[in-house]
Amino acid sequence: MNTTSVGLIGVGRHGSRYLSHLLTEETGGSLLAVSRRNADKGQRITEQHHLRFYQNWNDLLGDPFIQAVVVATPPILNLPIALEAIQAGKAVLLEKPLALNTLQAGQIVKLSRQAKVPVMTAHTLRYESTIQKLKEVGPSLGKWKRLSCTMKFDTHTIQSGNREGWGHYGVLMEIGIHLLDLIRFLTEEEILAVSIEMEREGFKNPETRVWGSLTTKNGVICTVDISGVSQGRTTRAEIIGSNGRAQADWANHHVTYTDKLKRTTDYPCPKTPTLVPLLKDFFRCIQTATPMTITGEDGLQAVRIAEACYQSAQSGHPVTLPSLID
Repeated sequence: MNTTSVGLIGVGRHGSRYLSHLLTEETGGSLLAVSRRNADKGQRITEQHHLRFYQNWNDLLGDPFIQAVVVATPPILNLPIALEAIQAGKAVLLEKPLALNTLQAGQIVKLSRQAKVPVMTAHTLRYESTIQKLKEVGPSLGKWKRLSCTMKFDTHTIQSGNREGWGHYGVLMEIGIHLLDLIRFLTEEEILAVSIEMEREGFKNPETRVWGSLTTKNGVICTVDISGVSQGRTTRAEIIGSNGRAQADWANHHVTYTDKLKRTTDYPCPKTPTLVPLLKDFFRCIQTATPMTITGEDGLQAVRIAEACYQSAQSGHPVTLPSLID
């Protein structure tokens, strides 16, 4: 089996999951090196698993034996790492969000196109078995009237001295970005307009709750409710159509389908790691020279929608998204 030599940048909350799967699963990638800012922890990991260690990600990107990189750092670092990786000719898998704003995300996509170096965005919710089942039953629901999405997760606080940590970002960029991509994935349509409200605990603090509606190009109304909670999680996506309704709960791994005669069918869904199929697709696309299944453009679109959500919340008015970037 052909494998792609890969470097992992970032071994924190998200990166440790990538590390585990790259070491234990047959993904098509062969982990060669790790970069971590904490040298002691990084060296312990690499010594244990006989990997190369680079404290600075620039040095990892300079390793000529590495063909691709997985980037699992806070999003403030995505832009410089992605640009340097692309310039080095290494395929890039970036944890969501692709970047902090449309300008940065557009820079990544533009350079990727120019250099013909592939970029994949890790919108892992697409690989949830419940979401896959929901997309499968979606066409049987007839004309969609509404799509409602809810995510309530435990979020993260700022750690002392960690200016780049996740606690500096609100729930929209930390967890809600999943739903913005999910709406595009399920409807297979672009978002035309958003009308969003946000709640903060203090004027200068990031948002703790986001709610409102997004309208697709063909008029499907999609509502979102995103918030940070002290414990537990709530996850739900519900489609209401002319021929019935379907609801997915990926925290509890099941889909419920109700037809127009009110007959209900439950579909238990397997609990499977989403990173494994993500990594398999990433390496398969590299090895077959085919487009990434979740492209940099997909990541850019999610960031564009998020930016419009912030604009709507700030202005108190709906915001129409500009036409797509070529």
